Amino acid sequence: MALTGARVLVVGAGIIGRSTAYFLARQGAQVVLLDEGIPAGSPSSRASLGVLTHCNGGDNPYAQLFRDGHALHARLARDLAEDLGADVGWRSLGGIDLFADPAQLEEVWRFNRERGCQVEWLDERALRDVEPGLDGGGEGLYFADDHRVDPLKLGAALWAAAVRQGASAAWGERVWRIAQAGETVEVATSREIHRADFAVLAAGAWTGGLVAQLGAQVTLRPVRGQQARFAGAPLRHLVRINGRHFIPDGGETIVGATSEEVGFRLETTRAVATQFASEVRSALGKCLPLVRQQAGLRPKPRGGRPLIGPLTDAPRVFVASGHYKNGVLLGPITGQIVARWIAEGTPGRDMSRFAPER
Repeated sequence: MALTGARVLVVGAGIIGRSTAYFLARQGAQVVLLDEGIPAGSPSSRASLGVLTHCNGGDNPYAQLFRDGHALHARLARDLAEDLGADVGWRSLGGIDLFADPAQLEEVWRFNRERGCQVEWLDERALRDVEPGLDGGGEGLYFADDHRVDPLKLGAALWAAAVRQGASAAWGERVWRIAQAGETVEVATSREIHRADFAVLAAGAWTGGLVAQLGAQVTLRPVRGQQARFAGAPLRHLVRINGRHFIPDGGETIVGATSEEVGFRLETTRAVATQFASEVRSALGKCLPLVRQQAGLRPKPRGGRPLIGPLTDAPRVFVASGHYKNGVLLGPITGQIVARWIAEGTPGRDMSRFAPER
């Protein structure tokens, strides 16, 4: 299936689509990125906080993918800085986990220690020393390998680097139809018909509808994630309190994200803004002014594992979706794998557990 200088259509301009375009262009492919939106960002990326959570061990294919994806971000940030002078916002912040239930803290501590993860128990005094911006006492866990990248900056840099390698985009084009005929993939949009050797469907929660046109079925559903930014950044680290993230970013604090089963609705809600403000006051001991609020849709797959690979009866059409809350973390490694798969005919690792039609 490998093809030198392959013509490839990438549908979807989120982190996964842009990563795929970037690595394909580096492999010498002729890439066209299709998206009905604008270059500023995708609905999936707007849900992301950019958190690169520490790996928690394991040797199964998903754990290996997670570990390699986490490690790739630091190298990618350096490459994009060297090639473009771009700062993608990669920061080794370190993360602190706090729990209302002491038993849960103990359980998480033991789980990570047993798996060889780098974790430090913080008693009340140590917690105050490490993160004085938090209000109240208690104990917590510190994970040095919790990092963060700015999704918007990363997406912009990936695309700029792909363009430098010859990639092009058709913005504002909604995909209406996709088909494979022999060795050609045809994608009809709201403006024209595009033809190529391969196509990569990285359209987030909308991927399932495109796959269905090819007689295949993948199980994805949209989950809305809301986040907000507040003026002021009293924290030094990424902090999780009962699953909620509080992230310092310049002079602001990012709070999020929710997980809401509301279909494809993208609007933000006042109730969530009020909830976030209350959580900020509880965590920091003071109110911070709300700067802005946004929402995005995460594609959630059945079984938890992302969908990566070619379709059985349309092998020139690849799926790269279903990463749910790890779209940014796993986006670059997914793009790298798919690009190699197309350029060389092999993904370079066992991807059977990520088969889209499983």
